[in-house]
Amino acid sequence: MSMQSETIAPLERFAGRIPVPVLQERVAGVRATLAEQGIDAVVAFGAPRMLGSRTKTSGYVQYLAGFAAKPTPSTVVLTAAGDAAVLTFGPHETRECTERSGWLGDVIQTGEQRLHPAAAARFLSDAGIHAGSRIGLIGVEELSHAAHLALEQEFSAYETVAADSVLDRLRLTRAPEEVEMIRISARISDAMVAAAFAESTRPGASGPSVMAEIEHTGRLLGADSATCWLSIGEAPPTTYFEFMELPAQVTDRDRVQLGTTTAYEGYFGQCLRMGVRGTPGAELATYGEILMEIQDAALAAMRPGEPLHRVIDVIEDQYAKHAPFTRETDPFRFQSCHGLGLSYVEPGMARDLNPLRDKSLDPSGVLIEPGMVIEVHPNFTVPGLGCVVAGDMALVDDDGAEWITESPRGIWEL
Repeated sequence: MSMQSETIAPLERFAGRIPVPVLQERVAGVRATLAEQGIDAVVAFGAPRMLGSRTKTSGYVQYLAGFAAKPTPSTVVLTAAGDAAVLTFGPHETRECTERSGWLGDVIQTGEQRLHPAAAARFLSDAGIHAGSRIGLIGVEELSHAAHLALEQEFSAYETVAADSVLDRLRLTRAPEEVEMIRISARISDAMVAAAFAESTRPGASGPSVMAEIEHTGRLLGADSATCWLSIGEAPPTTYFEFMELPAQVTDRDRVQLGTTTAYEGYFGQCLRMGVRGTPGAELATYGEILMEIQDAALAAMRPGEPLHRVIDVIEDQYAKHAPFTRETDPFRFQSCHGLGLSYVEPGMARDLNPLRDKSLDPSGVLIEPGMVIEVHPNFTVPGLGCVVAGDMALVDDDGAEWITESPRGIWEL
């Protein structure tokens, strides 16, 4: 794929938000599940959204409220009887939440930075949720030690149960507005790839300058967060995330490969590409084709109503045919696919897309449905070439699936 120099135009910002009726339907669905399971209320703790791919709990809050604070924790409290609140830290988060999801019920500024266990307990008490009531807790795994202690103290009178699974399955069904935001995230990822390869050809370019250009481009185009891993060298062995790990100069002998990670209004996107100066060698070109074949085989398995686990099984079968190492002996191999949405790895899809899953649970696993987005990024080590990669976002529709990252696939010639 030849490198083309072009100006990256700012993307037109998507003016829509998740419509209030969609959010109301979600809350009604959660309350119906609470009633089925005998749970009196649910408390969803969310870490700051600015943590990007390093948190999944902010996605729970945003799913329910249409909002999750970027710099500070936020919490949603829902009772089965009809009370609701979003708990925020300070005035800026409260303002944003009021403008975007004030319909949900109360928006309470707590001034607490511990994911609000005390404020949540006060709200439950005021709503008539008394001692002995059954409370579903979501997002507890990302609480700090101090927040855990506060949670134990404030909720000691209640019977608490883990309730993450209540939302994990519900949030796999997407509204059209969500799909549009995921598409925008894909377009931003595409633009970040183009910016990386354009900077790589500039005389005097360095690894840090390429990484900075990637992340600058994503933020300029409206991403909440725009990050990447970047590897530069004749045979990149792994993925790098920090300036100090990157070379001071990009040379004519180097291969440049990267993975972008974006979040637009909380919805994640990703794209992985390899580029080389001039024409890729025959062996690298062959593996570039193999990677696309693996991706296309996975895409063909994405049909509504089919078991989700078949996608990863197809990839693993292709690995067995083409990868020089096994999963256990490969010097460096990371996950080959995952669901994208309000989390970098959608928790409701994680088990089914895990090659090491307990397959005895497959009969009760997730079925593919329209609106699901799966990032397919096969990768493995080749002796003499290092780690080879490709990655694209697939959107499931009524008839199958399509790639929604539009960055030219294959190895770019820089």
